[in-house]
Amino acid sequence: MNSNPTVLPKWVKSCLYTKISGLTVDALKGKRVSGAWQEGLHWQKAPDGNIYYNWQAIDKWIENGNP
Repeated sequence: MNSNPTVLPKWVKSCLYTKISGLTVDALKGKRVSGAWQEGLHWQKAPDGNIYYNWQAIDKWIENGNP
């Protein structure tokens, strides 16, 4: 049995975040578009055009509400 936990980077792409959170890609987009998640804090568009999510900030949002 492997006792080493998987270490995630601060920013993850939607394909990984959907797997670890259970949210759909449409739900992620909805949080961005509605303004529930702030650009630069909860999500960020990288220079290559991909959207990345800060799962740590989103966990805090889930626990405490809006920042």
